[in-house]
Amino acid sequence: MGTRRLDDIDKQLLALLHDNARYAATDLARRIGVSDNTVHNRMRQLEDEGVITGYRTVCDYDQIGLTLHYLIIATTRIVDRGEVATQALEIPQVVDVTELMTGQGNLHIKAIGVSDEDITRVAQQLDELRLEIIDEHLIRTEHHKSFDYGQLETLLDE
Repeated sequence: MGTRRLDDIDKQLLALLHDNARYAATDLARRIGVSDNTVHNRMRQLEDEGVITGYRTVCDYDQIGLTLHYLIIATTRIVDRGEVATQALEIPQVVDVTELMTGQGNLHIKAIGVSDEDITRVAQQLDELRLEIIDEHLIRTEHHKSFDYGQLETLLDE
């Protein structure tokens, strides 16, 4: 399966959706300068082709009292990595698991809680999986930005 080439409409649509997936099609169409029917068709096409794989709500956990955010760095055998990542996500306070390709610290697990006891409980549950916890960090702040889709061809041509 080859790489999907995005035109300017696709790039603008993805950038807007990345910033706010709750835009109405009419708002997206107005901002991009196309019809809302074009927006619907492009979104369906991008979804069908697997470019858009879903829509997520970003929650400010602090606003609902979950003020402690932890990064747990763990190591598991490479052959177990995917299965252990899935098992870690089954722990209620785990909100994100990132698999790294190789080496020590090949699983980065984010968990949320209210107290130090919460992270101890999560760590104990993780300890029951086939992994070794290497380090635990209290996250102060995370910063995110949208990808600049206008730079896509430049990156792909390098």
